Amino acid sequence: MNKLISANFARLFKSGIFKLYMIFSGGLSLFMIIMHYIDSKNNLERYKEMNVPAEYFTMDSLVFIGLLYILFAVPVLVGNFVGTEYSDGTIRNKLIVGHKRSSIYLANLIVCTAGVLMGVILHILINCTIGKALCGMEILTVQKILEITLFMAIAFISITAFMIMLTMFVNSKAGASVAVLMLTVIMFVATLTIEQKLRAPEYYDSWSYVDEDTGEIVEMPEEKNPNYLTGTKRKVYQTIYDVIPVSHMYESAMENTKNAGKFAGYDGLVLVVTTALGIILFRKKDLK
Repeated sequence: MNKLISANFARLFKSGIFKLYMIFSGGLSLFMIIMHYIDSKNNLERYKEMNVPAEYFTMDSLVFIGLLYILFAVPVLVGNFVGTEYSDGTIRNKLIVGHKRSSIYLANLIVCTAGVLMGVILHILINCTIGKALCGMEILTVQKILEITLFMAIAFISITAFMIMLTMFVNSKAGASVAVLMLTVIMFVATLTIEQKLRAPEYYDSWSYVDEDTGEIVEMPEEKNPNYLTGTKRKVYQTIYDVIPVSHMYESAMENTKNAGKFAGYDGLVLVVTTALGIILFRKKDLK
């Protein structure tokens, strides 16, 4: 399998899509840094009057946010890489010379994962070097950055494995990219929707207002939220949220590592299940 991996890396590094992916990753970092720097400098006094937290003016809250945008570039990279093997007849040629289907599958998974993580690490490195130099960094420690980077990387590995499982069955570059992009969009929307429902308060706070006719202050009591999830329904929503790799990326991007260990466990489970299922199904796929 070493030869397959070496050949795949050589093809990856020659790929125009991979180069664009890396440019997008690094360019997004620089764009975010510059815009944040300009915004904080031009509106410094106004933000201070609004009592905006001091960390807003630094890179502390922006180091990982951009990875949520990079997530949507990953399907293009993975779909194009695997789709090219079908369109160029590379997979059939590999089988003809004696390579096992499982080795072909794993080689694609390893190389695509490595390519995805290169863009992720590049984005974080630029934010932590150029971003820190221009905007400063006060809250995030090196240990915290490494911790979040690790959990973010695990989530990206998990979702890449999911994408490989799908793209290995689509015989075209465009079709593979569209399939995994749709999957990513669905998971992203599901993450935001479920997160909003789970964080909704059980009760709305009491409040008051002045009656315009009488001038009296009217007190409104605390009110129960009718949309608050309870019982089995809440457990189902929570389980779905815990399993979706995109939700782990979202939590890491928000620099929330409270449930990182649990999320990493689910990511490992998704990686193992999708890889095992993908290999089994790929062995049965008709490549004629």
